[in-house]
Amino acid sequence: MSLTLDILNAIQHSVVGQSIAKSDHLVGATAQIFHVLGFIILLAAVVLTSLRLLGHGLTDRTAQQISRETNRLLWLGLASAVISGIVMFFSAVELYYFNPAFKLKIVLLLAAVVLQILWFRKVLAQETPNAQLARSSAVFSLLLWFGVGIAGRSIGFV
Repeated sequence: MSLTLDILNAIQHSVVGQSIAKSDHLVGATAQIFHVLGFIILLAAVVLTSLRLLGHGLTDRTAQQISRETNRLLWLGLASAVISGIVMFFSAVELYYFNPAFKLKIVLLLAAVVLQILWFRKVLAQETPNAQLARSSAVFSLLLWFGVGIAGRSIGFV
C-alpha cells in the first residue's frame, strides 16, 4: 500500500498535478464539462444501438448500420470523458483514489469498455444476431454504462 501512496503522491505533486490543482477554477469546470459532454455523447451512441438491438426505434435500419454510424461518436465521447477524467484525477489523486464510488466507477468503466470491444462488437458483426444474445448484450451494456454514470455522479456524495 505504501508504494501505491507514493505513486499517488508523485502524481498529485507532479508539475501537471500541481498546475491543475492551482489553476483557475475555470480549468476544473471546463474539464467537468468535457467529461459530462463526452459521456453524454458516448451514451447516445450506446443507447441508439442498444434500443435497436432490443427491437425499439430506428427499425428501418439494422443494429449493425446504427452501430457503424454511431461508432465514431462512441469512441469520441469515451476519449473526451477519459482525457478530462484524467485531468480531474491529477488535481486531487488521493481524494478520488480513496473514494469507493470512484473505484466502482473505474471497475464498471473497464467492464463496459471490455464488453463494448469484445462482446458487443461480436454481436453487431452478425447480420442477424441471435435475438436473445442481442437483447442480453444490449441490456448488459446499458446497465454497465449507466452504472458508470451513476457511480461517477456519486463520487461527490461519498
